[in-house]
Amino acid sequence: MKDILATIKKIFGMLIKILSYLCLIVLFMIAVFFVFFIIVSQVAKVNNTRPLISIFTIVSPSMEPNIKVYDVIIDSKVNSPKELKKGDIITFYSDVYNTGGYTITHRIYDITEVDGEYRIVTKGDNNATIDDGYITFDNIVGKVEKVIPSLGKLQFFMSSRLGWLIVILIPALGIILIDTAKLIKIFKIKQEIEDIPEYKRIEDIREIEENKKLRALVEKANKLNRKK
Repeated sequence: MKDILATIKKIFGMLIKILSYLCLIVLFMIAVFFVFFIIVSQVAKVNNTRPLISIFTIVSPSMEPNIKVYDVIIDSKVNSPKELKKGDIITFYSDVYNTGGYTITHRIYDITEVDGEYRIVTKGDNNATIDDGYITFDNIVGKVEKVIPSLGKLQFFMSSRLGWLIVILIPALGIILIDTAKLIKIFKIKQEIEDIPEYKRIEDIREIEENKKLRALVEKANKLNRKK
């Protein structure tokens, strides 16, 4: 029974350790990705250019069912209005009074060229009418390349106190507890060795050596008997 409990305890400890390290690895990868994104965005801002990659969390149902609330979109830079066509989904800054200057992600409904200027009309898939006015190429942040469903929920969860506690502190605490248990075990073993009297250890060594010699003599005698 003790062996079974010890095995279960060992497996449970290994699982906790594996899960803790996996959480930390995932968090590290996410952190690296966001650091890269921030650097790219800042460089684009300093140079007054569009970033190569943009990431946004959707908070409006205007593009449902194709893009839902809490979905995360990844936009790529558009170098020319000729790269755009009807049906593309783009993210842009709106100058319309009721948008507050926020970024909007809608589908291109129509594109026209007037005196060399491209005028782009957009519409949300879930909206009954097209957006007010039109946007120009300068308003465009990027074209949607990838939609990651519900990833925004994780973002909002991690930004909460409970999220930080569960995702970061608990895995880190698990690793610390496992390592602490190992250190305690090593310390106990070391203490038990040190508690053994010196003369006892010497006697044990002598006894082992004498037993080796005795076994060697017995084997030698057996060989001689077999030859006879």
